[in-house]
Amino acid sequence: GMLEVIVSDFDRTDRHTEAAEQRAHEEFVEFDRVSRADISGKETKIALDQEDLEATKNKIAQNLEDLETAQKLIDSALRRLEDLKPTCIDTGMSYSDRVAKREEEMAALKRALCILDTEGAESECQ
Repeated sequence: GMLEVIVSDFDRTDRHTEAAEQRAHEEFVEFDRVSRADISGKETKIALDQEDLEATKNKIAQNLEDLETAQKLIDSALRRLEDLKPTCIDTGMSYSDRVAKREEEMAALKRALCILDTEGAESECQ
């Protein structure tokens, strides 16, 4: 009677416990496999992200150097422009005065050409 009930309860508890342990072991094995794969994937992603970070840092450094060079060129060009402005702007002469002066310069250059043209090659000097 009583002993048989105890033995059957023990057997049932033992079977349930073994089945639960087997399920827990299978779940752990699955969890372990998934976790290892996930960790491996994340480690690979970290390595790739580190490479991207280094490449980006190098690109930023190169771009900053290029920017510095370009800025120096711009500064130099602006200084040159400032140096040339007085020559080009506000000469104190009116347009007609400048035209007359250019015509005088051209006439003087033609006279100099004729003086240097000893062989008579220039048609304007004959």
